Amino acid sequence: MKKKAKNQNPLYVVKKDHVEPVNNIFELVMKKLHLEPIWEILMNILKMLLDTVRSYEGVKMASEYLDLSVKRFQLFMKYSIV
Repeated sequence: MKKKAKNQNPLYVVKKDHVEPVNNIFELVMKKLHLEPIWEILMNILKMLLDTVRSYEGVKMASEYLDLSVKRFQLFMKYSIV
């Protein structure tokens, strides 16, 4: 058996008082911009929606809700000062 090769160029996020390793670019951006809490909220909302879907009508409702949420987020990003 081969040992798992150590990452030759690991990624790290440097915060005020400590350094955290990350596995990929997505995780790097999430940690660097402090978006982990928002990501957890979105994942919980998605999980809740998928847990309640039992029929086609449920899928349609969940899809419409996600579309509306994405449109609101896009509108927020368009007019926010970031």
